[in-house]
Amino acid sequence: MDNNKRPVGRPRLEETMNPEWYNIIIEAGRDGKHITQFLIELGISWEGHGNLLKRNKKYNEAFNEYQKLCEQWWFERAHQAIESGESNKFNQRLWTIIMKNKFKNNWQDEKQVDITSKGDKLNPSENTIQIEIIRKNIEDESTQ
Repeated sequence: MDNNKRPVGRPRLEETMNPEWYNIIIEAGRDGKHITQFLIELGISWEGHGNLLKRNKKYNEAFNEYQKLCEQWWFERAHQAIESGESNKFNQRLWTIIMKNKFKNNWQDEKQVDITSKGDKLNPSENTIQIEIIRKNIEDESTQ
């Protein structure tokens, strides 16, 4: 038996990806397109996309590259507006919302609220947190 023979059948999906798919995904990133646009073009459902990310290394790599290119495209929009002196016409609020939602790992507001521990770590076995909910009585409002 020849050990150099190629295995029979199509290649495992976990290890391959159609080069045309790769090009479509990368081009979508370069153009700042939403993921939905390339999923529709490829005929992939959201569930299928999630499964491919988990099971197909090549698809996962292409998607990560898409994310990086897409983020760069959106970042360049703001950069161009500032450099051109047109920032007053640039919708900064919308841009911020897009960046925070589309690129959650890199663009987020970090808010930390520490009301009771004064910076000390809470130990659930030693500390008890009580929350009291005070409801406004509707009848009290009508008599005022």
